[in-house]
Amino acid sequence: MSQILFPKPPPAKPLPQESWLKLTDRSEVGREPFFHGRDAEYEVFQSAIYSLHEGFIGGGTMIFQGAPGAGKSALMLECMTAVRQHSTPQAPWVAVSLNPGTLKSPVDVVKDLIHAANQESKRLSKLAPDAVARQLNKWLELGVNLYQELSNRGIGVAGFSVGGKSETGSRAEMTLSSGPVFRDAAAVLGKFRVVVFVDEAQNSPVGETTRDVLDCLHRDPQGIPLVAAFFGLSDTQQVLRECGLSRFADERLVNLEPLSIEDAAGSIRRMLDTYFTGSDEEKTNWSTALAELSQGWPQHINRTGVAAGRVIRENNGRLDKHLLEQALAKGVERKNDYYAGRLAAVSNPPWVYKQLALAAAKKEGALAGIVSYDEVYLLTEAARMRSEETIKEFLTNALHAGLLAPVNELPFHYQFPIPSLGDYLRELPVELPNSVE
Repeated sequence: MSQILFPKPPPAKPLPQESWLKLTDRSEVGREPFFHGRDAEYEVFQSAIYSLHEGFIGGGTMIFQGAPGAGKSALMLECMTAVRQHSTPQAPWVAVSLNPGTLKSPVDVVKDLIHAANQESKRLSKLAPDAVARQLNKWLELGVNLYQELSNRGIGVAGFSVGGKSETGSRAEMTLSSGPVFRDAAAVLGKFRVVVFVDEAQNSPVGETTRDVLDCLHRDPQGIPLVAAFFGLSDTQQVLRECGLSRFADERLVNLEPLSIEDAAGSIRRMLDTYFTGSDEEKTNWSTALAELSQGWPQHINRTGVAAGRVIRENNGRLDKHLLEQALAKGVERKNDYYAGRLAAVSNPPWVYKQLALAAAKKEGALAGIVSYDEVYLLTEAARMRSEETIKEFLTNALHAGLLAPVNELPFHYQFPIPSLGDYLRELPVELPNSVE
C-alpha cells in the first residue's frame, strides 16, 4: 500500500465545445474538467484519509473555507470522486454528501449515510467474486431494513411517536439522542470507511440537536470508521464552533486562497489544449496572460477562459496577439459582471464598500489592503443605523457575499479576497455621503 491513499483522480471528461462555450458560471460544470493545483489542500484530505484507513477515528474533522468562487465545491468534488474511485469489494469506502440542514436530526443524517452505503453495496456486489458478493448482499439487506426502521420513526417536522405518544418540534428532536442512532447504524456502516462531505457548511443550524450530531461526526462516531469534511464560506469554522464543534485537529483547517499564477495558467492551458489548435508559444502566451488577469481566483479562471474561448471560436480558432487583447477585454467584462453580482447580494449601498476599499488602499506595509474590525465598525456605522443592522450581521453579509474575507494571520482584520475587487470598488461611480468623507 502506498504511503498516502487516494491520489488525485484523473481529470473529469470535458464537455463538448459547444456546451462549454455556453457556460455562464463555473457552477454549471459539475466536476471541474480542468481542475489544477490545490496540492497542499488536497494533502490535508489525503492525510485524514490515511489516518482513517489506519483505524484512527474521531477528531479528524476537516474544514475547507473561503470566499465565494474560491474553488471549495470543485475541491470537494475531486475528493468525493477519489473516494468513490478507490472503493473496492474487498475494501469498501463510501462518500456521502450531506445537506447542512440535516445536521439538526440524527435520524436524517444516519438515513443519508445508510442510503449511500446501500447504494455502494449494490454497486460493488456486481463487481465482486461470488463469496464477496454474497457478503455485500447481506450488508445491503441489513442496510435496507435499517433504513426502513429509521424511516418508520418518522422524525421530522410532522413529529414522531415516543412511548406511544406523538411529539413535535424541538422537544421531539431532543428526545432522541444521536449516540444510539449512530451506534445502531454501526452494524452496517462499520463495514465501510465512511467520508462525510458537507457543502455550504456555513449554513449549519445552530442548536442542541446539531451539537449532538456533530459530536458523533467529529469526536465519537460510535464505532463507525468515519471522517467528516466541511466546505463553506470564510466564517465556517466560527459557525461550527457555535454549533458545538471544538478541539479541531492540527492542520485540518484550510483557508482557500487564490491559486498561484502557474497553477492558474496550467488550468487554462488544459482548456486550450482540449478545444483549440495553435503553437506551443501561442498557447503559453494566452495561458499566462489570462492567468494573470484572473489573479489566480478559480471563479475568474473559468470566466476568463470561457470568454477567451468564445473570442477564439468567433475568429475561426486563431490564437494571435490581436485576438488576445480582445479576449482580455472580454475577460475584464466578465470579472466586473461577477463583482456587480457580489455587490447586489449585500444589504447596504455601494458607497459603504467603496469607503472600506479606499481605507484599505491607504495602508502600507504588513497592513496594506487590510481594514480592522474597529475601522469596519466606524466606517459602516451610518449605513447600519439606517438599516438597523448589527456589526455582526454586516460582517456576515459581507463575508457571505465575498466582498470581505478574514485575514487568517491577524484576528479581527479583513481584506478583499481578490485584489481587483478592491480596485473595482474604489472605482465605483458613486458619491460618498458628506458625513463619511
